[in-house]
Amino acid sequence: MFFENFGIEKNTVTGITGSGGKTSLIFCLAEELSKYGKVLVTTTTKIYEPDKKKYEKLFLTETNEVFQGTGKNIFIFGSKIENGKLLSPTEGEILSQRSLFDYILYEGDGSKRKFMKFWRKDEPCILSFTDNIIGVANIKAFGLSFSEENVHRYNMYMDKNNKFYKNKYIDFEILKSYIKEGKFFRNFSGKKIIFLNGIENLDEFKMGLEIKKEVQNLILGSVKKRKIYFENNISAVVMGSGKSERFGKNKLLEKIDGIPMIEILLKKLIKFPFKKIFVTYKDQEVFEICKKYNVISLKNNRYYLGQSESIKLGTSNIKNESIMFFTGDMPFLSEEVIFKIISEYDNRITIPVVSGERFSPVIFPNRYKEALLSLSGDIGGREIIRKEKDINFIDFFDKKPFIDIDTEEDFENLKVVFKDDRK
Repeated sequence: MFFENFGIEKNTVTGITGSGGKTSLIFCLAEELSKYGKVLVTTTTKIYEPDKKKYEKLFLTETNEVFQGTGKNIFIFGSKIENGKLLSPTEGEILSQRSLFDYILYEGDGSKRKFMKFWRKDEPCILSFTDNIIGVANIKAFGLSFSEENVHRYNMYMDKNNKFYKNKYIDFEILKSYIKEGKFFRNFSGKKIIFLNGIENLDEFKMGLEIKKEVQNLILGSVKKRKIYFENNISAVVMGSGKSERFGKNKLLEKIDGIPMIEILLKKLIKFPFKKIFVTYKDQEVFEICKKYNVISLKNNRYYLGQSESIKLGTSNIKNESIMFFTGDMPFLSEEVIFKIISEYDNRITIPVVSGERFSPVIFPNRYKEALLSLSGDIGGREIIRKEKDINFIDFFDKKPFIDIDTEEDFENLKVVFKDDRK
């Protein structure tokens, strides 16, 4: 849930500032929190009048009017409605409501529904009793024209920076600088988070990761997709200690285009912010490859007992995170496929399928840890999956990314295809 990733606790006041999804985020949070207590939504400036479906009651201080909505446990608080906008009550009036609600959420500035904004000296308007501030930016600003159409107070900003930004598009550097230097918090000393909203594909995710390297407490996600990426913690476990009996030797060390198969996979995995990447191994050569990529190698001295030993070895090193299991012999597994599986993970066992046929990699929520540790033999996690009725199946239309290699004949045939793809 979003509120868990933002660390919103009971009896706290949270401000939302910035642009590119503030209102959507505030009602997403309100909807989640309403399951755990009474939520008050308000503003310190003005917001568009909320739809009646979003609230149970709306209170206006100037007229003492109360409007009934069709929602539950979400209450709206303002001074009056003017030209379709709800205007702010006073700070004292909001403070007087604090003891009556389990959570208070408020918008601390306006952006006229544009993707970027620039702040006046008196913005954002932060309540003195605020516990958390979430600053919102939006990856969808990238590539748009740097103009009044997309930037709130564009003219004010251009008065000072017209040479650099004139006739510009919002490129990576502009977006990164906006997030790094934006006045989301204005001297606020409490808990501060920036949420980069609108991330819905691999390219946007990668761009977000590059910005995250330079911005502390940056969370990547999409309110539209109701998704936070990796903040719920996922570790990868690569099963690299199989017996390769049908192949006759360790197939993971066989090279395609000069690169061992297991290394092809690791090159992709290190681009994702897994909490940790574990690789089980039995051969020293696999260990040496792991050292190159700074992943954690786990020697499997019981590899001869089957795949379950790799699963147990990886799982025993997991703490509170979910576990994404990979086999090391899937050279066609792409970053796009990995991202899609992760982006659609919803805290259920998550399995990619093509025309009803199931494949790896599979994600297990942490609650299955004990069951995974009790496995035996060479059936892997199939027994756990068989007993589970509520599974998240992710549909794909092409089997090729999930092809694994069992024999030398498989390898020779697929090696040619792989090289053709690389061209």
